[in-house]
Amino acid sequence: MKNISWKKIALITIVVGVFVFVLFTVLPTQGTREPSKFVDPAFGEYISSYSSGVLSSGSGIRIVFARDVVDDEAVGKESSEDLFSFNPSVKGTALWLDKRTIEFKPANRLQSGQLYEVRFALSSVMDVPGNLKSFEYTFQVLEQNFEFTIENVKPYVKTELTRQKIEGILLTSDFASPEVVEKMFTARQENKPLSITWSHSNEGKNHAFIIENVVRKDEPGKVEITADGKSLGISRSESLEVEIPSLRDFKVTHVRVDQGTSQHVVVQFSDPINEKQNLNGLITLSEVSNLEFEVHDNEVLIYPPVRQTGTKSLTLEAGIQNILNYQMKEGATFDIVFEELKPATRFVGKGNILPGSEGLILPFEAVNLKSVDVQIVKVYEKNVIQFLQVNDYDGNSELRRVGKPVYKKRISLENSGVTDLGKWNRFTLDLASFIDAELGAIYQVRLSFKQSYTTLACNEAASQRSDEFPEPDEDWSSPEAEFSYWDSYEDYY
Repeated sequence: MKNISWKKIALITIVVGVFVFVLFTVLPTQGTREPSKFVDPAFGEYISSYSSGVLSSGSGIRIVFARDVVDDEAVGKESSEDLFSFNPSVKGTALWLDKRTIEFKPANRLQSGQLYEVRFALSSVMDVPGNLKSFEYTFQVLEQNFEFTIENVKPYVKTELTRQKIEGILLTSDFASPEVVEKMFTARQENKPLSITWSHSNEGKNHAFIIENVVRKDEPGKVEITADGKSLGISRSESLEVEIPSLRDFKVTHVRVDQGTSQHVVVQFSDPINEKQNLNGLITLSEVSNLEFEVHDNEVLIYPPVRQTGTKSLTLEAGIQNILNYQMKEGATFDIVFEELKPATRFVGKGNILPGSEGLILPFEAVNLKSVDVQIVKVYEKNVIQFLQVNDYDGNSELRRVGKPVYKKRISLENSGVTDLGKWNRFTLDLASFIDAELGAIYQVRLSFKQSYTTLACNEAASQRSDEFPEPDEDWSSPEAEFSYWDSYEDYY
């Protein structure tokens, strides 16, 4: 066994792995029928990839051939033959994207959660043996769902407290058109409907809303919000009551901890806060001094000097003033939890087999990490039997005999749209963008991270150590360098 260098030992790296068995097959999924059985691997000589697995309702169904099957004149034009058929039936057109890629574009969005059987007339575009005339497989459409949260309740104008608005976000698991989303959502105050304005993201999954012209009176009230999934095609509804405090009641309405890179406490008040007042002494956190404050309308952001863990007591004194210089009548104390989870990654579920397709989407979850390293190790198709002699599908013994690393890259999680990296969040890897999947091969996907990747306070010390113990360059240009790195955390061979 080769000696492991001290530089590699100095790296603090944690690895979690999963195997992806790339075969022309589909795992059992929810739907109206059972998925088809294994597709003959012999198709791999003629088809390099295809759209399968779980697809968005707006996806095209694409097949990429192993060689050119049309000439330049056909590229960009519709196919003159009916090459695709579906069960249930789907209307649409088939377009040649290039000389070896055809895509079926449905005329309408596919049905949420539906399992579709695809039949492609392969013999119409290339010469194939009789038993491969028709290429058949299945895919499923992503199940639609939704959830919504209230972000804030505040006035339009800081000094006019009688006219308020409620801000929130509605998320859908798959694309939902603005018309459908707006139809499913209603808000009422004292049995009177309230108008709602929307801002929809381009991908159709993030829908910000503002419930307009909420009246705040001398007596406390409430706004009833209902989201009915019927227009989305799902039998689920959700209701929520939002408290509207009395005009005479200046108080704290909500407290939460933001565990992101800059850990802080967010305190929401019923009224906008006087930005000129000195909050030192009026807001305190047990066992923590030198707090910093930011005032944004009715929110106060409280920043501790160092990252906190455990339970702390947050005290807000009665002397806090609103924008009209009225003082809060009663103080309040809250026990807040600074939950600092250890940096970790994990794969979602225990499934090992994914379909060979254009979109090999592998979900994973991470907490307190800004980045992860993705490494993919390939077990060649001809070596699968040899691999299985000493392993189950999820084993990693003696991999050097049967495979090699084929991909490694650092993936940033900070630009994923997640606002709180301090809690478990779900991310996805599109394996098709990393590797060209070989039929019958096994791919082990490993996620790893170093101490410098975490969002925790230990990062500063890690940065200092990284200057003292620099990370070695990972040059995979030669087999010797490649396997030297691989062996740094491989089993004895």
